[in-house]
Amino acid sequence: MTQPPRAAYQQGDHVCTLYASPEEQLQAAVEYICAGLARGERCLYVCGEHSPDQLRAALSEGGVDVAAEERRGALLLITKREGHLKGGSFEPSKMIGMLRNAVADALAAGYRGLCAAGDMNWVLDGAQGTGLLREYERLLNDFYPNQRALGLCQYNRRTFPARFLDDCMATHPHVRVDGPLLLTNPFYGLGEDALARKSADEIERRLRVVRAGSAA
Repeated sequence: MTQPPRAAYQQGDHVCTLYASPEEQLQAAVEYICAGLARGERCLYVCGEHSPDQLRAALSEGGVDVAAEERRGALLLITKREGHLKGGSFEPSKMIGMLRNAVADALAAGYRGLCAAGDMNWVLDGAQGTGLLREYERLLNDFYPNQRALGLCQYNRRTFPARFLDDCMATHPHVRVDGPLLLTNPFYGLGEDALARKSADEIERRLRVVRAGSAA
């Protein structure tokens, strides 16, 4: 049964946003981080298409005192070379371990949990291990519901090959698209055979299905 859309993120969530412009990406990141700060969580964001300074500027425009939040440790902005591609390659288990430690550190520091997000732009670098993306996203589905944490994965639907967007649609229970609502993803959990039509047009068709389901 399709669940009604909701505007508020909550711990346990593993959400993707498939954005079509830099402005849409920044808007999604800012609203997500602002909500995490308001809940008393530590916010960790792995930058990609935008540099940490560009994200700082967007957060500042969104009303966040960036310097103060970074100074007290509530806001951590890192690059893909410090996150997914640390050491020059991608290893799902290594990234899960980093997130697990980040949750423990946040709780030890007195925060209510970890609000993590990542620009998945690193995938386009073609680094060793990139083919394990689907495995990684599946591991996140096991990780977040069992942690005081939530995660947002950002995919550029204009630049990502359709095969990666297939993985995105199959491994995220909720999708954020065209605004702040979290929509139930009817393509979540489908096997690779069911998602065999790898094309940009097919991805756009699926997003129309997601939008239509929210209005049903």
